[in-house]
Amino acid sequence: MPKKYTVKVIPAPPRSPPIGKFVIERSEDCIKCGRCALACIYGVHERREDDPRCIAEPINYRCKGCFRCIQECPKEALTIRESDEYHRLGDAYWTPEIITKNWYQAETGKIPVSGGGYTGPFTGEGFDSMWTDMSEIVRPTRDGIHGREYISTSVVIGRKVPTLTFDACGNIAVPLPPTISVPIPIIFNILPFGSHERVYEAMAKAASSLGTFMLVNPDEWFDPRYTKTLVPLLTTTDPSEKLNVSPTGSAGLVKSCRMVTVDYDNEVLDTVKEVKKESPETIIAVRVPFSDRVEEIVAELTFGGVEVIYLYADINGRAFESSGEPRFVKDSIQKVHGHLVDLKIRDEVTLIVSGGIALAEHVAKAILCGADVIALDLPLLIALECRYCKNCLNGLPCPVALKDLDPDHGTQRIVNLIGAWQNQLLEVLGAMGVREVRRLRGEVGRAIVFEDIQKETFDKVFAKEVLYHAKSRN
Repeated sequence: MPKKYTVKVIPAPPRSPPIGKFVIERSEDCIKCGRCALACIYGVHERREDDPRCIAEPINYRCKGCFRCIQECPKEALTIRESDEYHRLGDAYWTPEIITKNWYQAETGKIPVSGGGYTGPFTGEGFDSMWTDMSEIVRPTRDGIHGREYISTSVVIGRKVPTLTFDACGNIAVPLPPTISVPIPIIFNILPFGSHERVYEAMAKAASSLGTFMLVNPDEWFDPRYTKTLVPLLTTTDPSEKLNVSPTGSAGLVKSCRMVTVDYDNEVLDTVKEVKKESPETIIAVRVPFSDRVEEIVAELTFGGVEVIYLYADINGRAFESSGEPRFVKDSIQKVHGHLVDLKIRDEVTLIVSGGIALAEHVAKAILCGADVIALDLPLLIALECRYCKNCLNGLPCPVALKDLDPDHGTQRIVNLIGAWQNQLLEVLGAMGVREVRRLRGEVGRAIVFEDIQKETFDKVFAKEVLYHAKSRN
């Protein structure tokens, strides 16, 4: 059984004042009594350090909208309103709520709470159309966060043998392919934008501290200090050249790294064999974009002996190269997983998935759909205070100056984010009665999907109604 894994979180304050949902305004009627500071548990109101007789300006981004300070003020000197700048954050998928939640977790390492309670809809698009089974939540022992029960979040990356045979001495008699164990089902993906040297260093340090991996394009950045952590993307077309890829031109990058990735093409199986011949202990992942043909491609690669397949959607979780409405990553994972199960080869390959993973709950839901490991990208940038304004894509200056990031500070914020996400994963696993995250993979029976309910119930009802009216007209 793997050792109990904990992430050491240390508060890491933001370098720039974050944008909060609410703005607290204090009028001249304030008598500086400090009742707001006593009432607020989130630290919005505090006395000034230089003059404790006065109340400092409200720290708006900490406000959760509980209205307690408004109610406690004896002079009704406080008012609250929603921030216009908040509503301009992000886009329709990466909503202001998602961005500010990840900011909070990166700063504190804590699970986010809302003083005003949840007031939104209970279903929506994408991952919001899934509900997880929480039938064991009433059992107090189902708790991995506070140590009352051991719950493992470790996963194994690599090809698994279907059966084990033993010799007369009890030793394993079949060759075992190389595998890598990581303590959390999360690795770091290549960034969609905002890739500065200090950002890369912060990510690499965080990945090393967490015991996980980080995908990189070695033509952009590669630091030999983190060789055991980095997973280079080999982009050359000649298989023999892939063995010598390095930003400095030195040979043996593949042999020095524990895992590498190559992009899918028609000759990819030949490439994998060539690289394996030179470095049999190196795990090779093939990157495949989600598309209409993704199930066939994954099956072909699995039958061909590929040990890890990295499936990726766009930043909003939509498939590429789709003839119709692009499938969301949740549905794409289920299609691939189900196809491999039907072919009885699912356990022979590790599936790494990226695209549209924006919140901690998405990790559990993606694994439940059939993924083994999740590759994070944009949430890591958000942890570093990125506002998803896309200024860098348009040649404009970054409002939080990511290029000037202190790598150590950035490392801690990423570690805090992953620590908060791991705790939420433990919460989900405990509430579902699952003792290890590997047993969650593909357990679609532990989820309720809105689209399935609609098909099984309402579609049948409406189909009967349509048939009834058709018969009435005849």
